[in-house]
Amino acid sequence: MSFRPPETRCPWSGAVLLPFASRPIVASSSGESKAGLTGVGPHPESGADPRVGIFGGTFDPPHAGHAIVAREVVEALGLNRLLWVPAATPPHKTGRALTPPGVRRRLVEAAIESDPRFELCDLELERGGVSYTIDTLRRLRADHPRWSLYLVVGMDLLAGFARWKESAAIPELAEVVVIARAGVPEEVALAAVRDPALPDGRVRFVQVTPVDISSARVRSRLAGNLAVRGMVTPAVRAVIEREGLYRA
Repeated sequence: MSFRPPETRCPWSGAVLLPFASRPIVASSSGESKAGLTGVGPHPESGADPRVGIFGGTFDPPHAGHAIVAREVVEALGLNRLLWVPAATPPHKTGRALTPPGVRRRLVEAAIESDPRFELCDLELERGGVSYTIDTLRRLRADHPRWSLYLVVGMDLLAGFARWKESAAIPELAEVVVIARAGVPEEVALAAVRDPALPDGRVRFVQVTPVDISSARVRSRLAGNLAVRGMVTPAVRAVIEREGLYRA
């Protein structure tokens, strides 16, 4: 039998509040509630329309590179919060079995627990199947019409933007934020990803500190019983060890 702690309601979203690591975490309500939002700590709305970033990925596992991008995007754009959105099954990644959704959810919770600007959005995990950006944006827009949405996308993924599901509709729902390594001229980065589906004025360029870390490298080092100190947070490492992840 599992124990479920007493519930209260978050004043700004109506979502259920549950204890997590001695701090409140907002868990998504059942049914058709607000779009699968969870997070560490309260996020009171400001008087102005909230500026909310959407940071998707498999996060298998989330690593220091993800955190650096997340922090620098929040600061560069002046975001009120950044939603980390783990994909159930990303359309662009095939051939490798992903860590189960519930475990990746816990990995992301561990990765973001120290920064109150970060929040887990488990909408795609709850929906299941192939995760399409357009579906997630439409749900967020329907649930939160006042939010100004910023879709954070790496240059490597945006290069194939025209092949995304309903790509032409994406800039109507969110401003597209192109992430590139620091030192890459803006005109070079934007030219590399220029697509007729991306109208002028709905694409923004943000340079971030280059970090030579990837989830694949973290998994490889763990499989080889090598240290990953500095690559993942201690909280993420604790989840990895507890779940016995990425062993050879």
